[in-house]
Amino acid sequence: MEMQFEKEANDIRGKIMFLRYGDKRINLVETKKGFSRGGHYHAFESKHILISGLVEYREKNLQTNVEKTQTLSAPSVIVTEPMTPHLITAIIDSVFAEEFEQDYSAVDYSEYRKIVTQKMI
Repeated sequence: MEMQFEKEANDIRGKIMFLRYGDKRINLVETKKGFSRGGHYHAFESKHILISGLVEYREKNLQTNVEKTQTLSAPSVIVTEPMTPHLITAIIDSVFAEEFEQDYSAVDYSEYRKIVTQKMI
């Protein structure tokens, strides 16, 4: 089995490379300083491996409405529980990998998603 390149996407925030290794999907995500990724939640656990850089990570427990914010430097691993809105903002140019085994699906969380989109204008 070998890793396969599926596609690449670019926008003002940086680049994402979509890879597959058997049933595992791995996205390599570049985020430029000041921009954010995420602003959504998944029905599955997600894992982000910070490879380089410095980020602010925010997540919100929808049942308790408690928000947690952390500043993390590489190397770090961020594990986000299912149904937990999350947002990753690059304090300096940063790269992380995310891995999952399910088909990708996300539900936007407007409070966080507007942070992502406002900076892209």
